[in-house]
Amino acid sequence: MKNFYEKELLVSATYVDQRCEVGVFQAALLVQDGMTELFHQYRCDALRLAKSHGVLWAVARTKLCYDRDVFWMDRVRLKAFPVKVSSVAVHLNFLLETLDGTPLIRGRQEMCAIDVDGHSLRRVETTPFPMDMDLLPPVFTEPYQRRKLKLGEDDLVYRYRVRAMDTDMNGHLNNVNYIRLLLDVRPASFWAAHRIRDFDIHYVNEGMEGEELDVCCQEEEGLLSVLIRRDQTTLVKAFLTLEARA
Repeated sequence: MKNFYEKELLVSATYVDQRCEVGVFQAALLVQDGMTELFHQYRCDALRLAKSHGVLWAVARTKLCYDRDVFWMDRVRLKAFPVKVSSVAVHLNFLLETLDGTPLIRGRQEMCAIDVDGHSLRRVETTPFPMDMDLLPPVFTEPYQRRKLKLGEDDLVYRYRVRAMDTDMNGHLNNVNYIRLLLDVRPASFWAAHRIRDFDIHYVNEGMEGEELDVCCQEEEGLLSVLIRRDQTTLVKAFLTLEARA
């Protein structure tokens, strides 16, 4: 059985930001493409599983690391592959590289199977995901952040009401759209002066259409910590390691 998914693509306008670079939001779109197409390759994508097994795939954590900047009209190769499969999660790696094999962005992600109705965890072996394939070695093993975030009213940057177009097929705020919200904690002038070198996001609870969310941020030297919450319930926490642009 094929133990990876890959495709070559031209970095189009869809995948670049104001600076014509593949920013974190756009890199997350590529990761989402790679993840969904990998699961589709195994005939266990969420759309199929929701109908056949009453199961959805939920992203628990994602971490991205930039080795080099990626620009509009670059020709690149995207690879997605499982590096560990357990009863509670499928652990994936992602690699965006040049066509001659130079790494550009590396990433890792944890996927959990959840019940469509009750949203309780389901064991991975109750899905058609292949449990016994030969796995490729990981290209990215840096651990996820494990810091606790306690941000108060003084850290509130803005409030946002979830719109219909923010949600996905499950009716939840789409994983990638959380990233768009957390990047808005700082204006374009800030991102013109800083680039993200490492990005770590943890998905804790689900946001729904119509809910009002607090987007809070704490800034330290070289690090932004962002918390998105509904009342006192944490939905997402993220850590962005920064460096100054030349």
